[in-house]
Amino acid sequence: MSKKIRMKFIKTKDMIYISHLDVQRLLQRVFRRAEVELSFSQGFNPHPKITYGNALALGVESYGEYVDIEIEADLSLDDLKTRINAQLPDGMAFVKLVELVGGERNLASSIEFGDYEFTIENVDKISKEYICDRLDKLMAMDSIMMTKKNKKGKIVDIDIKPLINTLSLLDYRDDSFVVSSILATGSKQNLNTNIFIPKLLEVLAIDIDPLDVDIKRNDLYFKQDGQLVSPL
Repeated sequence: MSKKIRMKFIKTKDMIYISHLDVQRLLQRVFRRAEVELSFSQGFNPHPKITYGNALALGVESYGEYVDIEIEADLSLDDLKTRINAQLPDGMAFVKLVELVGGERNLASSIEFGDYEFTIENVDKISKEYICDRLDKLMAMDSIMMTKKNKKGKIVDIDIKPLINTLSLLDYRDDSFVVSSILATGSKQNLNTNIFIPKLLEVLAIDIDPLDVDIKRNDLYFKQDGQLVSPL
């Protein structure tokens, strides 16, 4: 009998520069090399039963990426994790596996939020108190308007305030500081960090290239009974 398994993995070091599509291709090769027999769909064009969580942007470090697979092999979770980790390049590793029993929520359609950390160079030596005050004022605003291109290439105004769940100063040092934020990261609502970071720098009055802000994603979340819960 086949097994359905939810797997959590990390993506760090040089692996942050490979795309979501490349990750999909890589994992299929890894399963083959690890001699893990995947289940396939029926029909004219069978494909392996693999479902991925929300795509991670290039250059973003992550400690909470998810994939669901269905396998035909009767392997223990520990054996499966050992086999596939042995085939992965440095910078990627599976850290937790759970067998699904049925009724679990779909990854791609159910994930709504991501937990992010933004490390910003403190070029002007602004104070901890100033940062906290500016972040509090931003979250107290009724709306936070931005412009973006829609799928048709048209410039539109959007209110990103409903897409920001939390925003706070996580760590402060003389040369840099870390802002923590839980942002909409789902298929229905999504706040791209390329939109969020320029607004964050504008609010803090920091004149640096948004690409110089280091981004880490700690985890992804479903929303359940008003609470944020991890897929694992």
